[in-house]
Amino acid sequence: MRVQFLQPPPPLDRYVELLTWYEGYMPDYAYERLLPQGVVELVIDLTEPPKFIFDNDTLALAQTCRKAWVAGLRHEFITISAVPGSSMLVIRFREGMAHAALHLPLGVLRDQVLDADLLLNPDIARLREQLINAPTPEVKFEFALEFLTDRIRRHPDIHPAVAFSVQKILDNPAQVTIDELVRRTGWSHKHLIAQFDRFVGVSPKEFVRITRFQKVISAIGAQASVDWMRLLHECGYYDQAHFIKDFKRFSGLSPEKYLGERGNDLNYLPLR
Repeated sequence: MRVQFLQPPPPLDRYVELLTWYEGYMPDYAYERLLPQGVVELVIDLTEPPKFIFDNDTLALAQTCRKAWVAGLRHEFITISAVPGSSMLVIRFREGMAHAALHLPLGVLRDQVLDADLLLNPDIARLREQLINAPTPEVKFEFALEFLTDRIRRHPDIHPAVAFSVQKILDNPAQVTIDELVRRTGWSHKHLIAQFDRFVGVSPKEFVRITRFQKVISAIGAQASVDWMRLLHECGYYDQAHFIKDFKRFSGLSPEKYLGERGNDLNYLPLR
């Protein structure tokens, strides 16, 4: 499998965290579990076979994805197909910044994976054709950067109070409170929730929970063993029961079971 990454140059790096291209994906399993990460992603499939989303409990087919799709913020993990021979380019937007490129209220994407043709045509169809025909990963990245620059140029502004609130949560999800954000922004709780729905995709409270969970995942990393009590307190959980409940909700596994089943990418769990 070949993989290349690109961190966009300024000013795109304010909106986009990472571009990933890969080809020759050859998993030895049929399904994988994708954990909530608090970001919106645009996925362009560079091969023709469809990809699938399955019911988390029964593995019954729930959705078919073709060509390109946009994945919004989620309240729980999803189960997706691991298709041999896959090749994709994935655009990961920074937290709270996807609105500038997608031009729609991000709340409509909550817990959804939507066909990009419905949201971004004709731009996305043209980009996909360019990516398929581009001779090298570097040229593919150039086309993707042009696409993003053009889209963001039309609607570059992000509400400053939303950007402030998102950054405060990212900086310290263990300590920040919604009351503090209300006080610092001068907004009411109701208005803050409405703006988060538009620009982030979930409520401030839910974004804190997802960000705190991701802090746990990052802290676990590649460790062979973990001091769970120390970790849960460092990440802002008040007790073990609360920690385990959130961990199971977002991953579908207990913390100890996750430790034994994680793969190279901490947010993708192979299901064998």
